[in-house]
Amino acid sequence: FHEALNWSSREKLPVIYHIQDNDYAISVHISEQISGESIFSMVSGYQHLARFDVDGSDYFETHLAFKKAIDRARKGMGPAVIVSHCDRLKPHSSSDDHLKYRTKKEIDKMEKNDPIQRFVDECINNKIIKKEEFDRLDKRIKNQIENDADWAESKEHPDSSSATNYVYSGYAPEYNENIAILNDNTVFVDAINHALSEEMGKNKKMLIYGQDIADPKGGVFTATKGLTDKYGKERVFNSPLAESSIIGSAIGLATVGYKPVVEIQFGDYIWTAMMQIRNELATIRYRSNNSWSCPAVIRVPVGGYIHGGLCHSQSIDGYFIHMPGIYIAYPSNASDAKGLLKMACRMDDPVIFMEHKSLYRQSYASSAEPDDEYLIPFGKSKIIQKGSELTIITWGAMVQSSIDAVNDLSLSEDVVEIIDLRTLNPLDFSSIKSSIKKTGKALIVYEDNLTNGPGAEISSLISDHCFEMLDGPIRRVASKDSPVPYNMYLEQDVLPQVADIKETLKELLEY
Repeated sequence: FHEALNWSSREKLPVIYHIQDNDYAISVHISEQISGESIFSMVSGYQHLARFDVDGSDYFETHLAFKKAIDRARKGMGPAVIVSHCDRLKPHSSSDDHLKYRTKKEIDKMEKNDPIQRFVDECINNKIIKKEEFDRLDKRIKNQIENDADWAESKEHPDSSSATNYVYSGYAPEYNENIAILNDNTVFVDAINHALSEEMGKNKKMLIYGQDIADPKGGVFTATKGLTDKYGKERVFNSPLAESSIIGSAIGLATVGYKPVVEIQFGDYIWTAMMQIRNELATIRYRSNNSWSCPAVIRVPVGGYIHGGLCHSQSIDGYFIHMPGIYIAYPSNASDAKGLLKMACRMDDPVIFMEHKSLYRQSYASSAEPDDEYLIPFGKSKIIQKGSELTIITWGAMVQSSIDAVNDLSLSEDVVEIIDLRTLNPLDFSSIKSSIKKTGKALIVYEDNLTNGPGAEISSLISDHCFEMLDGPIRRVASKDSPVPYNMYLEQDVLPQVADIKETLKELLEY
Protein backbone atom coordinates (compact mmCIF):
# COMPACT_ATOMS: atom_id res chain seq x y z
CA PHE A 1 0.00 0.00 0.00
CA HIS A 2 2.84 2.37 0.85
CA GLU A 3 4.52 1.54 -2.48
CA ALA A 4 1.33 2.45 -4.35
CA LEU A 5 0.86 5.72 -2.45
CA ASN A 6 4.50 6.65 -2.93
CA TRP A 7 4.58 5.98 -6.68
CA SER A 8 1.27 7.66 -7.46
CA SER A 9 2.10 10.69 -5.28
CA ARG A 10 5.52 11.08 -6.84
CA GLU A 11 4.05 11.02 -10.35
CA LYS A 12 0.82 12.89 -9.43
CA LEU A 13 -1.19 10.06 -10.96
CA PRO A 14 -5.00 10.29 -11.18
CA VAL A 15 -5.62 7.47 -8.71
CA ILE A 16 -8.25 7.34 -5.96
CA TYR A 17 -7.70 4.87 -3.12
CA HIS A 18 -10.89 3.99 -1.28
CA ILE A 19 -10.57 2.35 2.13
CA GLN A 20 -13.71 0.92 3.70
CA ASP A 21 -12.81 0.98 7.38
CA ASN A 22 -15.21 -1.17 9.41
CA ASP A 23 -12.77 -1.46 12.35
CA TYR A 24 -12.23 -5.20 11.87
CA ALA A 25 -10.28 -7.68 9.81
CA ILE A 26 -12.16 -10.93 10.50
CA SER A 27 -12.13 -10.72 14.27
CA VAL A 28 -9.12 -8.50 15.00
CA HIS A 29 -10.00 -4.92 15.92
CA ILE A 30 -8.18 -2.01 14.30
CA SER A 31 -6.67 -1.07 17.65
CA GLU A 32 -4.58 -4.25 17.43
CA GLN A 33 -3.48 -3.66 13.85
CA ILE A 34 -2.18 -0.13 13.33
CA SER A 35 0.32 2.03 15.15
CA GLY A 36 -1.27 5.38 14.37
CA GLU A 37 -4.40 7.00 15.65
CA SER A 38 -6.26 5.97 12.51
CA ILE A 39 -5.71 4.90 8.93
CA PHE A 40 -6.46 8.47 7.91
CA SER A 41 -3.60 9.78 10.05
CA MET A 42 -1.25 7.06 8.80
CA VAL A 43 -1.48 8.21 5.18
CA SER A 44 -0.37 11.76 5.90
CA GLY A 45 2.99 13.02 4.69
CA TYR A 46 2.74 12.11 1.00
CA GLN A 47 3.24 15.11 -1.24
CA HIS A 48 0.41 15.69 -3.76
CA LEU A 49 -1.86 13.19 -1.91
CA ALA A 50 -5.25 14.49 -0.78
CA ARG A 51 -7.03 12.83 2.15
CA PHE A 52 -10.74 12.57 2.95
CA ASP A 53 -12.18 11.12 6.17
CA VAL A 54 -15.89 10.47 5.72
CA ASP A 55 -18.89 8.75 7.24
CA GLY A 56 -19.26 5.88 4.80
CA SER A 57 -22.87 5.36 5.84
CA ASP A 58 -23.73 8.86 4.62
CA TYR A 59 -24.22 8.73 0.85
CA PHE A 60 -24.15 12.49 0.36
CA GLU A 61 -20.97 13.08 2.37
CA THR A 62 -19.30 10.20 0.54
CA HIS A 63 -20.48 11.45 -2.87
CA LEU A 64 -19.09 14.90 -2.19
CA ALA A 65 -15.69 13.51 -1.18
CA PHE A 66 -15.46 11.41 -4.34
CA LYS A 67 -16.50 14.35 -6.49
CA LYS A 68 -13.74 16.51 -5.02
CA ALA A 69 -11.16 13.74 -5.41
CA ILE A 70 -12.16 13.05 -9.02
CA ASP A 71 -12.16 16.72 -10.01
CA ARG A 72 -8.75 17.16 -8.42
CA ALA A 73 -7.31 14.09 -10.15
CA ARG A 74 -8.62 15.15 -13.55
CA LYS A 75 -6.89 18.50 -13.16
CA GLY A 76 -3.55 16.69 -12.73
CA MET A 77 -3.22 17.58 -9.05
CA GLY A 78 -2.50 14.03 -7.91
CA PRO A 79 -4.05 11.05 -6.12
CA ALA A 80 -6.38 10.91 -3.13
CA VAL A 81 -7.18 8.56 -0.27
CA ILE A 82 -10.79 8.36 0.89
CA VAL A 83 -11.30 6.61 4.23
CA SER A 84 -14.96 5.65 4.62
CA HIS A 85 -15.97 4.67 8.14
CA CYS A 86 -18.65 2.04 7.86
CA ASP A 87 -20.09 -0.97 9.66
CA ARG A 88 -19.86 -4.61 8.72
CA LEU A 89 -23.44 -5.65 9.39
CA LYS A 90 -22.89 -9.37 8.98
CA PRO A 91 -20.11 -11.84 9.86
CA HIS A 92 -17.01 -11.93 7.67
CA SER A 93 -18.14 -15.16 5.98
CA SER A 94 -20.67 -17.96 6.35
CA SER A 95 -18.24 -19.78 8.66
CA ASP A 96 -17.74 -16.75 10.92
CA ASP A 97 -19.82 -15.99 14.04
CA HIS A 98 -19.23 -12.35 14.94
CA LEU A 99 -21.04 -12.73 18.27
CA LYS A 100 -17.83 -14.39 19.47
CA TYR A 101 -15.99 -11.07 19.33
CA ARG A 102 -18.74 -8.41 19.20
CA THR A 103 -21.56 -7.71 21.63
CA LYS A 104 -25.23 -7.89 20.65
CA LYS A 105 -25.57 -4.26 21.72
CA GLU A 106 -22.86 -3.26 19.24
CA ILE A 107 -24.54 -5.20 16.45
CA ASP A 108 -27.97 -3.73 17.19
CA LYS A 109 -26.49 -0.23 17.07
CA MET A 110 -24.87 -0.94 13.70
CA GLU A 111 -28.10 -2.19 12.17
CA LYS A 112 -29.78 1.12 13.04
CA ASN A 113 -27.05 2.80 10.98
CA ASP A 114 -27.75 0.78 7.82
CA PRO A 115 -26.46 3.02 4.96
CA ILE A 116 -29.22 1.97 2.57
CA GLN A 117 -31.96 2.86 5.01
CA ARG A 118 -30.20 6.13 5.87
CA PHE A 119 -30.06 6.99 2.17
CA VAL A 120 -33.77 6.27 1.72
CA ASP A 121 -34.74 8.32 4.76
CA GLU A 122 -32.59 11.28 3.64
CA CYS A 123 -34.09 11.22 0.15
CA ILE A 124 -37.66 11.08 1.43
CA ASN A 125 -37.17 13.64 4.22
CA ASN A 126 -35.56 16.08 1.78
CA LYS A 127 -38.31 15.48 -0.80
CA ILE A 128 -35.88 14.07 -3.37
CA ILE A 129 -38.23 11.13 -3.88
CA LYS A 130 -41.61 10.11 -2.51
CA LYS A 131 -41.92 6.91 -0.51
CA GLU A 132 -44.30 5.42 -3.08
CA GLU A 133 -41.82 6.15 -5.87
CA PHE A 134 -39.03 4.58 -3.89
CA ASP A 135 -41.10 1.48 -3.16
CA ARG A 136 -41.79 1.04 -6.88
CA LEU A 137 -38.13 1.52 -7.71
CA ASP A 138 -37.08 -0.88 -4.96
CA LYS A 139 -39.50 -3.54 -6.21
CA ARG A 140 -38.36 -3.15 -9.83
CA ILE A 141 -34.68 -3.47 -8.93
CA LYS A 142 -35.24 -6.52 -6.72
CA ASN A 143 -37.30 -8.18 -9.45
CA GLN A 144 -34.54 -7.50 -11.95
CA ILE A 145 -31.97 -9.06 -9.63
CA GLU A 146 -34.17 -12.13 -9.12
CA ASN A 147 -34.71 -12.48 -12.87
CA ASP A 148 -31.01 -12.14 -13.59
CA ALA A 149 -30.19 -14.73 -10.92
CA ASP A 150 -32.79 -17.14 -12.35
CA TRP A 151 -31.33 -16.61 -15.83
CA ALA A 152 -27.83 -17.40 -14.58
CA GLU A 153 -29.01 -20.49 -12.70
CA SER A 154 -30.79 -21.78 -15.81
CA LYS A 155 -27.63 -21.88 -17.88
CA GLU A 156 -25.59 -25.02 -18.42
CA HIS A 157 -22.35 -25.38 -16.53
CA PRO A 158 -19.24 -24.89 -18.69
CA ASP A 159 -18.09 -27.95 -20.59
CA SER A 160 -15.24 -29.75 -18.82
CA SER A 161 -13.11 -29.38 -21.94
CA SER A 162 -12.97 -25.62 -21.32
CA ALA A 163 -11.39 -25.89 -17.85
CA THR A 164 -7.92 -24.96 -19.10
CA ASN A 165 -8.92 -22.54 -21.85
CA TYR A 166 -7.06 -19.22 -22.05
CA VAL A 167 -4.17 -19.99 -19.73
CA TYR A 168 -2.17 -18.68 -22.71
CA SER A 169 -3.20 -16.67 -25.75
CA GLY A 170 -2.27 -19.26 -28.35
CA TYR A 171 -0.68 -16.46 -30.35
CA ALA A 172 2.76 -17.20 -31.77
CA PRO A 173 4.53 -14.34 -33.57
CA GLU A 174 6.26 -15.14 -36.84
CA TYR A 175 9.88 -16.03 -36.32
CA ASN A 176 13.03 -15.81 -38.40
CA GLU A 177 16.15 -17.78 -37.54
CA ASN A 178 18.00 -16.86 -40.72
CA ILE A 179 21.06 -15.03 -39.50
CA ALA A 180 22.32 -11.89 -41.15
CA ILE A 181 25.33 -10.77 -39.14
CA LEU A 182 25.54 -7.25 -37.71
CA ASN A 183 28.71 -7.72 -35.63
CA ASP A 184 31.31 -10.46 -35.61
CA ASN A 185 31.48 -10.66 -31.82
CA THR A 186 29.02 -9.32 -29.24
CA VAL A 187 28.93 -10.03 -25.53
CA PHE A 188 25.73 -11.27 -23.93
CA VAL A 189 24.80 -8.03 -22.14
CA ASP A 190 25.27 -5.96 -25.29
CA ALA A 191 23.02 -8.34 -27.20
CA ILE A 192 20.34 -7.68 -24.58
CA ASN A 193 20.86 -3.94 -24.98
CA HIS A 194 20.65 -4.10 -28.77
CA ALA A 195 17.51 -6.26 -28.69
CA LEU A 196 15.78 -3.75 -26.42
CA SER A 197 16.85 -0.82 -28.57
CA GLU A 198 15.65 -2.44 -31.79
CA GLU A 199 12.26 -3.35 -30.33
CA MET A 200 11.82 0.14 -28.85
CA GLY A 201 12.30 1.50 -32.35
CA LYS A 202 9.67 -0.84 -33.76
CA ASN A 203 7.03 -0.45 -31.03
CA LYS A 204 6.15 3.05 -29.83
CA LYS A 205 4.04 1.55 -27.02
CA MET A 206 7.02 -0.22 -25.48
CA LEU A 207 8.33 1.11 -22.15
CA ILE A 208 11.42 0.12 -20.17
CA TYR A 209 11.81 0.78 -16.46
CA GLY A 210 13.25 -0.57 -13.21
CA GLN A 211 15.80 0.31 -10.57
CA ASP A 212 18.84 2.25 -11.85
CA ILE A 213 18.07 1.45 -15.49
CA ALA A 214 17.95 5.01 -16.84
CA ASP A 215 20.96 6.89 -18.16
CA PRO A 216 23.57 7.86 -17.20
CA LYS A 217 23.95 4.57 -15.28
CA GLY A 218 21.96 2.41 -17.68
CA GLY A 219 21.47 -0.47 -15.25
CA VAL A 220 23.84 -2.07 -12.77
CA PHE A 221 25.01 -4.38 -15.59
CA THR A 222 24.64 -1.69 -18.33
CA ALA A 223 21.95 -3.69 -20.13
CA THR A 224 19.91 -0.53 -20.73
CA LYS A 225 22.74 1.96 -21.20
CA GLY A 226 22.05 4.64 -23.80
CA LEU A 227 18.34 3.85 -24.11
CA THR A 228 17.10 6.87 -22.13
CA ASP A 229 19.29 9.14 -24.24
CA LYS A 230 17.98 7.52 -27.41
CA TYR A 231 14.27 7.16 -26.60
CA GLY A 232 13.66 9.74 -23.87
CA LYS A 233 12.87 9.59 -20.19
CA GLU A 234 9.15 9.21 -20.91
CA ARG A 235 9.82 5.71 -22.26
CA VAL A 236 12.97 4.61 -20.39
CA PHE A 237 12.98 5.63 -16.75
CA ASN A 238 13.93 4.72 -13.20
CA SER A 239 11.41 3.29 -10.76
CA PRO A 240 11.34 3.39 -6.97
CA LEU A 241 13.10 0.53 -5.23
CA ALA A 242 9.87 -1.44 -5.00
CA GLU A 243 9.55 -4.70 -6.92
CA SER A 244 5.86 -5.16 -6.22
CA SER A 245 5.17 -1.72 -7.69
CA ILE A 246 7.40 -2.35 -10.70
CA ILE A 247 5.51 -5.49 -11.67
CA GLY A 248 2.12 -4.25 -10.49
CA SER A 249 2.38 -1.14 -12.64
CA ALA A 250 3.59 -3.25 -15.57
CA ILE A 251 0.45 -5.36 -15.25
CA GLY A 252 -1.73 -2.27 -15.44
CA LEU A 253 0.16 -0.84 -18.40
CA ALA A 254 0.09 -4.14 -20.29
CA THR A 255 -3.68 -4.52 -19.91
CA VAL A 256 -4.28 -1.15 -21.61
CA GLY A 257 -2.09 -1.74 -24.64
CA TYR A 258 1.44 -0.84 -23.62
CA LYS A 259 4.39 -3.23 -23.80
CA PRO A 260 6.22 -2.80 -20.47
CA VAL A 261 9.63 -4.47 -20.31
CA VAL A 262 10.72 -4.13 -16.71
CA GLU A 263 13.88 -5.15 -14.90
CA ILE A 264 14.11 -6.75 -11.47
CA GLN A 265 17.69 -5.93 -10.57
CA PHE A 266 18.48 -9.37 -9.12
CA GLY A 267 16.39 -12.53 -9.08
CA ASP A 268 16.84 -12.54 -5.33
CA TYR A 269 14.65 -9.41 -5.11
CA ILE A 270 11.66 -10.76 -7.00
CA TRP A 271 9.99 -12.41 -4.01
CA THR A 272 8.32 -9.22 -2.73
CA ALA A 273 6.41 -9.15 -6.04
CA MET A 274 5.18 -12.74 -5.92
CA MET A 275 1.57 -11.83 -5.17
CA GLN A 276 1.49 -9.58 -8.24
CA ILE A 277 3.07 -12.30 -10.39
CA ARG A 278 1.15 -15.33 -9.16
CA ASN A 279 -2.31 -13.87 -8.56
CA GLU A 280 -2.41 -11.13 -11.19
CA LEU A 281 0.12 -11.43 -14.03
CA ALA A 282 -0.23 -15.17 -14.55
CA THR A 283 -4.02 -15.34 -14.29
CA ILE A 284 -5.48 -12.23 -15.93
CA ARG A 285 -6.23 -13.86 -19.29
CA TYR A 286 -7.65 -17.01 -17.69
CA ARG A 287 -9.88 -15.35 -15.14
CA SER A 288 -11.21 -12.82 -17.65
CA ASN A 289 -12.09 -15.60 -20.11
CA ASN A 290 -9.69 -14.12 -22.66
CA SER A 291 -11.12 -10.59 -22.36
CA TRP A 292 -7.83 -9.20 -21.03
CA SER A 293 -4.23 -9.82 -21.94
CA CYS A 294 -1.13 -8.90 -19.98
CA PRO A 295 1.94 -9.25 -22.24
CA ALA A 296 4.50 -7.77 -19.84
CA VAL A 297 8.15 -8.85 -19.99
CA ILE A 298 10.12 -9.18 -16.76
CA ARG A 299 13.88 -9.27 -17.23
CA VAL A 300 15.68 -10.87 -14.30
CA PRO A 301 19.45 -11.33 -13.83
CA VAL A 302 19.86 -14.63 -11.98
CA GLY A 303 22.38 -17.20 -10.81
CA GLY A 304 25.64 -17.50 -8.97
CA TYR A 305 29.37 -17.93 -9.68
CA ILE A 306 29.97 -14.21 -8.99
CA HIS A 307 30.64 -14.45 -5.22
CA GLY A 308 27.46 -12.50 -4.57
CA GLY A 309 26.35 -14.40 -1.48
CA LEU A 310 22.89 -15.62 -0.70
CA CYS A 311 21.10 -12.39 -1.73
CA HIS A 312 22.73 -11.97 -5.16
CA SER A 313 23.16 -15.56 -6.39
CA GLN A 314 19.79 -17.26 -6.38
CA SER A 315 18.39 -19.42 -9.14
CA ILE A 316 14.65 -18.90 -9.45
CA ASP A 317 13.63 -21.02 -12.44
CA GLY A 318 12.28 -23.88 -10.30
CA TYR A 319 9.67 -21.63 -8.74
CA PHE A 320 8.38 -20.17 -11.96
CA ILE A 321 8.14 -23.27 -14.16
CA HIS A 322 5.55 -24.40 -11.63
CA MET A 323 3.38 -21.38 -12.49
CA PRO A 324 0.94 -21.73 -15.42
CA GLY A 325 0.27 -18.60 -17.44
CA ILE A 326 3.84 -17.31 -17.78
CA TYR A 327 6.46 -18.20 -20.38
CA ILE A 328 10.11 -18.54 -19.34
CA ALA A 329 13.21 -17.95 -21.45
CA TYR A 330 16.74 -18.72 -20.23
CA PRO A 331 19.39 -18.22 -22.95
CA SER A 332 23.01 -19.36 -22.75
CA ASN A 333 24.68 -17.08 -25.29
CA ALA A 334 24.47 -13.66 -26.92
CA SER A 335 22.73 -14.55 -30.18
CA ASP A 336 20.05 -16.61 -28.43
CA ALA A 337 19.58 -13.84 -25.87
CA LYS A 338 18.88 -11.37 -28.64
CA GLY A 339 16.56 -13.61 -30.63
CA LEU A 340 14.58 -14.75 -27.60
CA LEU A 341 14.26 -11.29 -26.04
CA LYS A 342 13.02 -9.78 -29.30
CA MET A 343 10.47 -12.58 -29.52
CA ALA A 344 9.40 -11.96 -25.91
CA CYS A 345 8.79 -8.31 -26.78
CA ARG A 346 6.34 -9.36 -29.51
CA MET A 347 4.39 -12.06 -27.67
CA ASP A 348 0.89 -11.61 -26.27
CA ASP A 349 1.59 -13.43 -23.00
CA PRO A 350 3.70 -12.54 -19.96
CA VAL A 351 7.34 -13.61 -20.11
CA ILE A 352 9.96 -13.94 -17.41
CA PHE A 353 13.28 -13.53 -19.18
CA MET A 354 16.14 -14.93 -17.11
CA GLU A 355 19.67 -13.70 -17.79
CA HIS A 356 22.56 -15.41 -16.05
CA LYS A 357 24.78 -12.68 -14.62
CA SER A 358 27.98 -14.67 -15.04
CA LEU A 359 27.39 -14.84 -18.80
CA TYR A 360 27.08 -11.10 -19.39
CA ARG A 361 30.71 -10.53 -20.42
CA GLN A 362 32.13 -14.03 -20.76
CA SER A 363 33.94 -14.65 -24.03
CA TYR A 364 32.42 -18.13 -24.36
CA ALA A 365 28.90 -16.63 -24.17
CA SER A 366 29.75 -14.08 -26.87
CA SER A 367 28.72 -14.70 -30.45
CA ALA A 368 28.18 -13.12 -33.80
CA GLU A 369 25.22 -10.76 -33.49
CA PRO A 370 22.19 -11.38 -35.71
CA ASP A 371 20.34 -8.50 -37.35
CA ASP A 372 17.12 -6.89 -36.16
CA GLU A 373 14.87 -9.46 -37.84
CA TYR A 374 16.30 -12.44 -35.95
CA LEU A 375 13.57 -14.04 -33.81
CA ILE A 376 13.75 -17.39 -32.01
CA PRO A 377 10.45 -19.17 -31.30
CA PHE A 378 9.75 -20.17 -27.71
CA GLY A 379 9.72 -23.94 -27.17
CA LYS A 380 12.47 -24.75 -29.65
CA SER A 381 15.69 -26.08 -28.15
CA LYS A 382 19.10 -26.19 -29.82
CA ILE A 383 21.41 -29.18 -30.17
CA ILE A 384 24.86 -27.91 -29.22
CA GLN A 385 26.58 -31.10 -30.26
CA LYS A 386 25.29 -34.43 -31.52
CA GLY A 387 25.96 -37.78 -29.91
CA SER A 388 24.70 -41.34 -29.79
CA GLU A 389 25.42 -42.67 -26.28
CA LEU A 390 24.12 -40.11 -23.78
CA THR A 391 21.96 -36.96 -23.74
CA ILE A 392 22.74 -33.93 -21.58
CA ILE A 393 19.75 -31.63 -21.09
CA THR A 394 20.72 -28.20 -19.81
CA TRP A 395 20.26 -24.42 -20.07
CA GLY A 396 21.75 -21.09 -19.02
CA ALA A 397 25.28 -21.09 -17.60
CA MET A 398 25.29 -24.88 -17.34
CA VAL A 399 25.50 -25.23 -21.11
CA GLN A 400 29.15 -24.17 -21.17
CA SER A 401 29.92 -26.21 -18.04
CA SER A 402 28.50 -29.28 -19.78
CA ILE A 403 30.58 -28.59 -22.90
CA ASP A 404 33.70 -28.24 -20.74
CA ALA A 405 32.95 -31.50 -18.92
CA VAL A 406 32.60 -33.42 -22.18
CA ASN A 407 35.80 -31.88 -23.55
CA ASP A 408 37.74 -32.64 -20.36
CA LEU A 409 36.87 -36.32 -20.66
CA SER A 410 38.38 -36.34 -24.18
CA LEU A 411 35.37 -38.16 -25.55
CA SER A 412 34.95 -38.57 -29.26
CA GLU A 413 32.59 -36.05 -30.83
CA ASP A 414 29.72 -38.48 -31.43
CA VAL A 415 29.34 -39.80 -27.86
CA VAL A 416 27.42 -37.12 -25.94
CA GLU A 417 24.51 -35.09 -27.29
CA ILE A 418 24.01 -31.71 -25.56
CA ILE A 419 20.60 -30.02 -25.73
CA ASP A 420 20.30 -26.35 -24.77
CA LEU A 421 16.61 -25.92 -23.90
CA ARG A 422 16.65 -22.11 -24.33
CA THR A 423 13.10 -21.86 -22.92
CA LEU A 424 11.77 -23.74 -19.89
CA ASN A 425 8.15 -22.93 -20.66
CA PRO A 426 7.24 -24.02 -23.22
CA LEU A 427 9.55 -27.00 -22.85
CA ASP A 428 10.76 -28.67 -26.05
CA PHE A 429 10.14 -32.18 -24.79
CA SER A 430 9.84 -33.64 -28.28
CA SER A 431 13.55 -32.93 -28.88
CA ILE A 432 14.43 -34.46 -25.52
CA LYS A 433 12.44 -37.58 -26.37
CA SER A 434 13.97 -37.89 -29.84
CA SER A 435 17.47 -37.62 -28.40
CA ILE A 436 16.89 -40.19 -25.65
CA LYS A 437 15.40 -42.59 -28.20
CA LYS A 438 18.78 -42.40 -29.92
CA THR A 439 21.12 -42.39 -26.89
CA GLY A 440 19.22 -44.32 -24.19
CA LYS A 441 20.67 -42.26 -21.34
CA ALA A 442 19.82 -38.87 -19.84
CA LEU A 443 21.73 -36.43 -17.63
CA ILE A 444 20.03 -33.19 -16.58
CA VAL A 445 22.36 -30.37 -15.55
CA TYR A 446 20.95 -27.25 -13.91
CA GLU A 447 21.91 -24.63 -11.32
CA ASP A 448 18.76 -24.55 -9.20
CA ASN A 449 18.46 -26.78 -6.12
CA LEU A 450 18.55 -30.52 -6.71
CA THR A 451 15.40 -31.26 -4.69
CA ASN A 452 12.21 -30.34 -6.55
CA GLY A 453 14.20 -28.30 -9.06
CA PRO A 454 13.42 -28.06 -12.78
CA GLY A 455 15.45 -31.20 -13.41
CA ALA A 456 13.13 -33.21 -11.19
CA GLU A 457 10.17 -32.37 -13.42
CA ILE A 458 12.12 -33.10 -16.60
CA SER A 459 13.29 -36.38 -15.06
CA SER A 460 9.69 -37.28 -14.29
CA LEU A 461 8.62 -36.53 -17.86
CA ILE A 462 11.41 -38.72 -19.20
CA SER A 463 10.39 -41.52 -16.85
CA ASP A 464 6.74 -41.22 -17.91
CA HIS A 465 7.30 -41.02 -21.67
CA CYS A 466 10.72 -42.56 -22.39
CA PHE A 467 11.06 -45.36 -19.84
CA GLU A 468 11.36 -48.19 -22.35
CA MET A 469 14.02 -46.25 -24.27
CA LEU A 470 16.36 -45.95 -21.28
CA ASP A 471 19.52 -48.00 -20.83
CA GLY A 472 20.41 -46.45 -17.48
CA PRO A 473 19.10 -44.33 -14.62
CA ILE A 474 18.11 -40.72 -15.18
CA ARG A 475 20.75 -38.64 -13.41
CA ARG A 476 20.88 -35.01 -12.29
CA VAL A 477 23.67 -32.59 -11.43
CA ALA A 478 22.48 -29.47 -9.61
CA SER A 479 23.13 -27.20 -6.64
CA LYS A 480 23.06 -28.59 -3.15
CA ASP A 481 19.95 -27.83 -1.12
CA SER A 482 21.46 -24.78 0.52
CA PRO A 483 21.62 -21.00 0.20
CA VAL A 484 24.64 -19.87 -1.82
CA PRO A 485 27.51 -19.00 0.56
CA TYR A 486 29.59 -15.85 0.21
CA ASN A 487 32.95 -17.57 0.71
CA MET A 488 34.26 -18.47 -2.74
CA TYR A 489 35.32 -21.99 -1.78
CA LEU A 490 32.02 -22.75 -0.09
CA GLU A 491 30.20 -21.30 -3.11
CA GLN A 492 32.08 -23.76 -5.31
CA ASP A 493 31.01 -26.57 -3.01
CA VAL A 494 27.31 -25.67 -3.25
CA LEU A 495 27.00 -24.76 -6.95
CA PRO A 496 27.46 -27.45 -9.63
CA GLN A 497 30.99 -27.58 -11.03
CA VAL A 498 32.48 -29.04 -14.18
CA ALA A 499 34.07 -31.77 -12.04
CA ASP A 500 30.62 -32.80 -10.75
CA ILE A 501 29.30 -33.09 -14.29
CA LYS A 502 32.36 -35.07 -15.40
CA GLU A 503 32.01 -37.54 -12.53
CA THR A 504 28.31 -38.19 -13.15
CA LEU A 505 28.82 -38.28 -16.90
CA LYS A 506 31.55 -40.90 -16.58
CA GLU A 507 29.44 -43.05 -14.24
CA LEU A 508 26.45 -42.94 -16.55
CA LEU A 509 28.45 -43.71 -19.68
CA GLU A 510 29.92 -46.76 -17.94
CA TYR A 511 26.57 -47.98 -16.61
